[in-house]
Formats: sequence, structure tokens, C-alpha cells
Amino acid sequence: MFRSVQWKIVFIYSLLILFAMQFFAVFLTQSLERYYLDTYAENLESQGLLLANFVERYLAGGDDDGSIDGLVLEYSRYAGTTDIMVLDAFGRVVSSSRPEEQLQGQRIFQEEITRALTGSRSEEIRLEPETRERVKYLALPVRSGEKTLGVVYLIGSLEPIYATLREIQFIFLTGAVLVIGVTVLLGFFLAKTITGPIQEVTSKAAQIAHGDFRQRITIHSQDEIGRLGQMFNYLSRQLDATLREISSEKGKVEAILNHMTDGIVALNRDGQVLHVNPTAHRLLDLNEESEPTAEVLGQLVAPVDLAAILNTGRQESREIMLQPHQQLIVASYVPFHTQDEITDTEFLSGVLIVLHDVTKERELIRIQQEFVANVSHELRTPLTTMKSYTETLLGGAMYEPETCLSFLSTMEKETERMVRLVKDLLALSQLDYRQVAWRKEKLPLNELVSEVVNELRVKFQEEPRHVTVELPETTVWHCFDRDKMKQVLINVIQNSFKYTAEHGLIRIALEVAEDQAVIHVADDGIGIPPEDVKRVFDRFYRVDKARSRDFGGTGLGLSIAREIVEAHGGSITVCSEPEKGTQFTISLPLTTDEGGADACESA
Repeated sequence: MFRSVQWKIVFIYSLLILFAMQFFAVFLTQSLERYYLDTYAENLESQGLLLANFVERYLAGGDDDGSIDGLVLEYSRYAGTTDIMVLDAFGRVVSSSRPEEQLQGQRIFQEEITRALTGSRSEEIRLEPETRERVKYLALPVRSGEKTLGVVYLIGSLEPIYATLREIQFIFLTGAVLVIGVTVLLGFFLAKTITGPIQEVTSKAAQIAHGDFRQRITIHSQDEIGRLGQMFNYLSRQLDATLREISSEKGKVEAILNHMTDGIVALNRDGQVLHVNPTAHRLLDLNEESEPTAEVLGQLVAPVDLAAILNTGRQESREIMLQPHQQLIVASYVPFHTQDEITDTEFLSGVLIVLHDVTKERELIRIQQEFVANVSHELRTPLTTMKSYTETLLGGAMYEPETCLSFLSTMEKETERMVRLVKDLLALSQLDYRQVAWRKEKLPLNELVSEVVNELRVKFQEEPRHVTVELPETTVWHCFDRDKMKQVLINVIQNSFKYTAEHGLIRIALEVAEDQAVIHVADDGIGIPPEDVKRVFDRFYRVDKARSRDFGGTGLGLSIAREIVEAHGGSITVCSEPEKGTQFTISLPLTTDEGGADACESA
């Protein structure tokens, strides 16, 4: 119960009221007691002094005609509960207000009487053993000059006074009980007005702690409690707005980290992983929920001194080759700060490792350099030949008909070769920059395949090959650019003619597989080594460079073929074994509607 502020307030408030009332009651009771006792003593003494003045002449003359008894009885009736005795100079009773007790002539030995006989006023309050009542004893000397004639001895009961005091105390006690009851009731309601809003604030704060920031306090007054509620509502609104802003910023940061192309690995001062974004998972070949292993972290932190970066705050960059996929990564090490909540100062608490994959960029640079070198080489050879032949002709060979004719024939071939090279480069450039004007039509593939095969048979009739063509019975329609697709088929089938020995077998087949039109071009020629299969579509790449030049190849034909096929939404693949042959497969999306003359939407 005393864990509640409400009951503590009621209890303390009641104790304060009780203490105040008790203090007031004790003080008042003691004051009343002193007042009543002093008043009673004064009245008793005044009566005794007056009586002493009257009995002086009786004690001085020794006459006693009985009038002293009447005087004592009269005073006794006037005093009420007071008993009066008159004693002579020897302490003997001369007269008493209680004649029935027959005290006359008896000596009374009391300390106060003895002191009074010496001429001193004396009084005493004693508790009667039999009645347990408090009694006031007052002994006044009766003097005549310097001589003590006797004593007026007054005995009065104090019980009426204490009875009155007890009634007053009872009244105070009854009032105290009533006041305490009212105090408890009022204290309860008073505490309720204080603890009620506090409990409401506590309840609302608990709901806010669980994430419900829409909680508000109902304001019932404009006092301190009301201002507390207003401040709580302001705080909850500010907290709601702040957390919304933090959540928004956190969402932005998470979106940036999750979708940025660079990998992020955050480490604390002890080298423990704090965060890894999806790009870093991909670069480090990790699962989405797994953290980098010690081996992977070793590759990242080995090139630098993390302690030195955290001490100096200096950024560093390193190139790292990640195993086992041979990825070239540029790693930037950036220290980040954290604010100390106690000292309100910033300190370096960790390092961000920003991973930028430059493998493709370096490969692109290498390909560009290789491309330039290949173009330069391809142009240098015919230009060198033409220059030397031209110098020879100008040197006098032009006057020799046979030599001149031979030189001119060679120069014509080299010129045609350079023209083909430039045309192929221009075609690749147009494909790369999507500058090709496609003229697609819905045409039968069967006819195009037959046309290309027949043309190449005529071209290579001096070197006969066994060519088989397998076409489906139904027409296979496809939406394509006829000239461009014919260029693809000529390039692929021509390669089979070039690299297949005389009387070798070349098989050309067109078939329908699900929603694809598939063209197979297979031969039993020299084949392609395994290490060269994946590069046959690279620009200027030749498996047998010497033989390719003999056939006038530029090394760009298959690259152009792949670009054209992919522009039609298809794919081209190759599989080969050395000395067993090669097979190219061209897959194109199937067009089922007939009507080859219908125009297709231009790409």
C-alpha cells in the first residue's frame, strides 16, 4: 500500500494533522490544568486568608463560645467540597468543618502544618490512597505580629477539575477522530487529484514506450499538474515527429545502402562486423544473412592498419584481388564518428569499408586497348603491303607487265580486305549505339536458309563439301530483318565451309522447339580448342589467326552475328571439340502467324 504515492500522501497528511491536533490538545490541556489549578489555589488561599483574619481574635483571646465552629461551617458550605480545620499554635484541632469526625483536640502531624506553624505558607497535592483522588492541602499561618497563633488548614478535592479536564480531552479526542476521518477522506481526494494525472501520464508513457506515439493527456486544470500534462502532450508530439523523421532518414539510408552499387562493410574499433549491405554480400560471395568469415575479413583489412586509421582519422584506398573469383576491388577505408552521450563529444568508433568492383571496368579498358591494337594491326598489314608494292611499282616495276599485274591484284585484295574491315567496324558501331534502321518483316525462315546454302555452294564449288539441309515440312515464320539475318547465316555457314576439309560433312537444320525456331549449323572440321570456345564471339578474336587471314576474315563476323541475333530477341551459342567438329545454334522467338508479306513493327 505504501508503494503508492496516493497512500503516502494520505498517510503523511493524516500524521501531520494528528500531530498538530495532539500538540494542540496537550498544550491546551496543560494550559487549562494550570489555569484551573491556579484559580482553585487562589480561591482556596483567599478563603483561607479571609478565614484566618476572622479566627485571629478567637485564637489570640482564647475565647471560644462556639462561634468559631459556626464560622468554619459557614465557610465550608460556601467553599463547597473544601474541608476546613483551624488548629492552634500546638497543632491541635480547634474547629473542623466535619464535626461528626470529632477531631477537636487532636494534633495533626503533616509537613505542611509544621511549616505553617513556623510562620510559612505551605501547600501540597497528594493522592488519597483509599479513594485514589488528588487532594489539595493548604496550610496558612494565623499570625499576630511576629507570633503564630495557629493554622487555617484547608483540604480541597481536585477531582472536579480533572473530571472537567477529562471531558475536555474526550471532546478533543472525539474531534480528533472526526477530523482525522475527514482528513483521510479529503487527503484521499486531494492525492487523487495529484496521483490520477500521474497514473495517466505513466500509462500513456508505457504505451508510448511500446511504440504508440498518438497518446495524449486530457487536461483538466491549468495548475502544475495541467502544465505537466501539456508538456507531456508536447513531448509526445515532438517525439512522434522526431521518430518519424528518424525512421524516414533511416529508411532513406537503408534504401541507399541496399541499392547502391558499391559494397559497404562497417566494422567497430574491435574489428567486429556491424553491417553488410546486399552489394557487399554479392561481392564477397556471401548469403544474405551470413557475415563475412575471418578469411574474407582478412582479405579486406590486411592491406591497411585499422588502428592507425582510427587514431589519425585518415582515409585510405587500396586495390584488392578477392579470391577465389579473381575480382579486382578498390577498397576505401573511411573512419566514422559516434557521439558520446555523457561527455557530448565525438570519437572515432569504427571504419566503413567501401568496396567498388572495377573488374569489368579494367576488363573493358583491356578490351578497348586490345581492340585498338587489333584494328591498328589489321590496318597496318595491308597498308604496309600496299605501300611496299606502290614503292616497288614506282621504282620501275610498273613497266614490267606481269609484275605490275600481280602487284595490282594483291593491292586490290588488300583494299577489299580493308573495306570489309571498315564496314564491319561501322556495322558494330551502329549496333553498339543502336543506330541501325531495322526493316523487319514476317518472312519464312525456310526460304532464307535454303537461299544462303545455295549461294555458298556456288561460292565454294571448287572445294566440294557434303552439305545436308533439314527443313520442317511446315513453313516457319519469323519477324526479322532479311538482310541482317542473311548476313548472320552467311557468316556462320561460311565459317563451316572455311574450316571443313574437302568432302567434309556440313549439316544445316531448321527445327521448331516449343516457342523457338532453332537453326543448327554443324560440321566435322578442325574444331575449336576448349580454351577458345568462350571467346569466339569476341571482336578480332581468331582461333587460327594465320588461316583466318588466308580466308580474308576480319575477326568481327561472329561478333556482328551475335549482336544481330540478340537484337532479334534470340541467342547464338557454340559447342566444339578439336578435330571432331563444331556446332553453332541460333535460337529465335517463334512467330506462328502466317502471311509473310505482313510488315512487323520496327525495332
